Amino acid sequence: MTGMPSVAPVLPAADLPVDLRRIELLCARLRPEEGVELEHIVWRIAKLPRAEGWDNVLWPVGSLRGRELVLRVARREVSRALLGREVTVLRRLRGLGIQLPMGLPTVLAMAEDAVLVEWIDGTSADVTEPRMRAGVAGALARMLATIHSGPAPEVGRNPVRGVPLITRAEAFARDLELADLPPARHERAQARWSAGLAAAPWRGRELLLHGDPHPGNVVVPESGARGPAALIDWGDTTRGDPASDLGGMLLHLPSDALLHAYRDTAAWTGIDDEEIWDALVARSWAWATRMALSLVTAYAPDDGLGAAGHRLLSS
Repeated sequence: MTGMPSVAPVLPAADLPVDLRRIELLCARLRPEEGVELEHIVWRIAKLPRAEGWDNVLWPVGSLRGRELVLRVARREVSRALLGREVTVLRRLRGLGIQLPMGLPTVLAMAEDAVLVEWIDGTSADVTEPRMRAGVAGALARMLATIHSGPAPEVGRNPVRGVPLITRAEAFARDLELADLPPARHERAQARWSAGLAAAPWRGRELLLHGDPHPGNVVVPESGARGPAALIDWGDTTRGDPASDLGGMLLHLPSDALLHAYRDTAAWTGIDDEEIWDALVARSWAWATRMALSLVTAYAPDDGLGAAGHRLLSS
């Protein structure tokens, strides 16, 4: 869809074929979004993909008015529904008619198990320069606050995002053991998780969530380039407790100040209630810890996402 997020060393096996023949067939079957004229596309279908992630393959297919286009194609059966969910939410957000704090992927057309999008040039936030992290994190805080405060379309539920923390307890315990942290970090991780479990659960309306706003899913313009950072990969979008999104946000910059920047912009019912807020903060740090453990067990310490996980756990 854009600058591809970093991936773990070993990807899940693909059970849908993604080869040149399938790409050509999908391009011939594309259905344009409203207002998009596919006849202006200059087709140059590459022989090989540009990037491959857990759920999708990104395949260069040409350009439209000078903008590079890629076809985002599901590589697993389980990711088929994610593409449709992603397009539903992106259409809704673009239809709000407001200036968002971050950019979004531009969907041009769809086919079975595929979405045609503009490539977003830049560097993912997990490997961007450290001096830029605070600004990017602040923009993400405002972006999530805006998304959470708006209408939530009917989208499929994500089993591991926006859900009660207790449902992730087994995964937390497994990754805490696998991470083999120094004693002080182990105790801090366990304390944050326990505090989140002890906090009051989310009882507000189910908010629209990005689902996975970790640093690999934010594309930052190259130095000197104009325009805002972009929040990509909306396949995990869902509804529920905003704490899981805020946990992903804290991986960018582990700081209570970032949570308060989110609060300054958010406008959902209950955001000004101190008890609701304090419980949300506790759950957010628990979610951040859970996500950081999953990163340090999947990525090397010198990988951008692995480093983000270690920074959170050492904060």
